[in-house]
Amino acid sequence: MRKTITWFDDLEKISNEIEKRIKKISKRLENVPEGSLRVSKAHGKKQFYYKTDQHQQWKYIQRKDRHLAEQLAQKDYDTKLLKALKAQQKAIGNFIEDYDPDAAYKVYDNLSEPRKELVTPEYLSDEELINQFLSQPYTRLGFNDDDPEFYTANGERVRSKSEILIADALRRHDVPYLCEYPVYNNGVIFAAPDFKCLNKRLRKVYYWEHLGMLGDQDYADRNVKKMDKYILADDFDENRLILTYETDSHPLNTKVIEAKIRKYLL
Repeated sequence: MRKTITWFDDLEKISNEIEKRIKKISKRLENVPEGSLRVSKAHGKKQFYYKTDQHQQWKYIQRKDRHLAEQLAQKDYDTKLLKALKAQQKAIGNFIEDYDPDAAYKVYDNLSEPRKELVTPEYLSDEELINQFLSQPYTRLGFNDDDPEFYTANGERVRSKSEILIADALRRHDVPYLCEYPVYNNGVIFAAPDFKCLNKRLRKVYYWEHLGMLGDQDYADRNVKKMDKYILADDFDENRLILTYETDSHPLNTKVIEAKIRKYLL
């Protein structure tokens, strides 16, 4: 089954934030003065009056007691705000309770196998989505004869031990990936990131670049230019780019790999 999509998760976060504010405002309303406020103008000047349940006549609030007017005005605002927040919270709660994020997928999933063979689904199942992602045809960059040989747990040849760490971490977390899948801008290949990854929950593609020799000036210069290309490319969303780094004296931290996977790919 597909997990909830990102804006659905955001609704729960909004609801939690509203709950915090409801508690805060409710607490503030516990210690407020009795009565209600009336604001009027006389001779171009604001005047404040208040009355209570026991004393129904409006009583003028003198300037020295302005804090009473402020407290009553705040109480009125807080009371109205509390009502609005509770209405928002209820509406979000009702939507979350009633909304089934998998409903559209279930229509195809619930078809008999003979019918599935006759139908082109509007929504791909997770399995179909992964198969489609992994079966994309492309040609990888080649290797020189004297390049060291590094292989991932899936058997792909990569260019460094750090890329093995990344690939094997993706495999452990069941994140589909492709090695050195090219990216395009206006139909022209401008880079081949180390990994193209699929976030199955969000159904989004991310690209992972590991910059492994930042201590080498020529390498650093080349990759700064590459980062510029990512940022300036019309057809590329730089928010989908995952970056990790290392130098000879500061190797890639496996905790960073795990953090990147949790943040972007799960």
